[in-house]
Amino acid sequence: MGNFAQEQPSAYDDEIAIVGMSCIMPGAPNLHTYWENILNKVNAVSDPPQDWGASYCLDPGALANDRIYCVRGGYLGALAAFDPVEFGVMPNSVDGGEPDHFLALRVASEALEDMRSPKKDIPRERVEVIIGRGSYVNRGNTNAILHGVVVDQVLRVLGELHPEHSEDDMDRIRSALKASLPPFHAETAAALVPNIISGRIANRLDFMGTNFIVDAACASSLVATDLGIRDLLSGRCDMAIVGGVHASTPPVIMMIFCQLNAISPSGNIRPFDRRADGTLLGEGVGMIVLKRRRDAELAGDRIYALIKSVGLASDGRGLGLLAPRLEGEELALRRAYEAAGIDPGTVGLVEAHGTATIVGDTTEIEALTRVFGRWSEGKPR
Repeated sequence: MGNFAQEQPSAYDDEIAIVGMSCIMPGAPNLHTYWENILNKVNAVSDPPQDWGASYCLDPGALANDRIYCVRGGYLGALAAFDPVEFGVMPNSVDGGEPDHFLALRVASEALEDMRSPKKDIPRERVEVIIGRGSYVNRGNTNAILHGVVVDQVLRVLGELHPEHSEDDMDRIRSALKASLPPFHAETAAALVPNIISGRIANRLDFMGTNFIVDAACASSLVATDLGIRDLLSGRCDMAIVGGVHASTPPVIMMIFCQLNAISPSGNIRPFDRRADGTLLGEGVGMIVLKRRRDAELAGDRIYALIKSVGLASDGRGLGLLAPRLEGEELALRRAYEAAGIDPGTVGLVEAHGTATIVGDTTEIEALTRVFGRWSEGKPR
């Protein structure tokens, strides 16, 4: 009778290595500058770019549903640059399309370049792309709506108010209105479909694993990371590019958040501060490259950090649809640390959500206190 020994799972068989990273953030064209800005406490909040359109709807004292009482935020501005030729993209498909498509492609490529591995062979048929992306109206979609619905509405109202205008006059006005907008044509159409964001990355970088986008509100990039981890651990892929993208914040998004009274009237974001009066919206793109720890070590990859677990939860039935619930936040935290087998009391750094809204900050502080306990001398903080 033959004898055999089954290899015992190592202590890190379920650990995931981050082997590449890249980003574009307000005030930071790359990962190095972003980290330096954090260390140097750089405030990247600013007024929007001149072409943003704020002058049409900014009214600090107004509460009307078509006005914005604050336009400050974290804007990419000129950092939202993309060279279509470098990635084999038709140049006339970019202007008028969603910036998310093209900046996500650029940052995913840069994250791969950031991998420091002596073995650069990538199993392209085993690489997944999962991107967190909100389903908000974006620059490209807004442009398509303006070309179609809004121009027609303007012409109809103008014709009713000024019937003396001839058909030729109306045609000239239509042409002038459309000429003032970014282009909208067959080449830009694909860049207006959100789920093509991940498909474009897989296409241009020649990956044949699963690709899709996920929208989980503020947790979108975290959920994308969790899904990538699950597929790596299950063996469905050998590498995953995951992250999040929100590359433009058109006025219509600000109108929505102003209607919710979520935006800071003072134009300042002060998380966990007594002076906090609301949040500000920010743009950015961030990607990480994930591999199983064992595979990363065998390949000699440079490992930034290890992900031991991700904890997720919903709030269930709370006080309101948009109000955070203490029990939900606590549950997500406890699930993460229990799955990782880590005592929260040994944790030295926590990156918080920090919305700077009264109910958001209060709920988050209470959830963190329940899980980590109150700070005392000698405990990590």
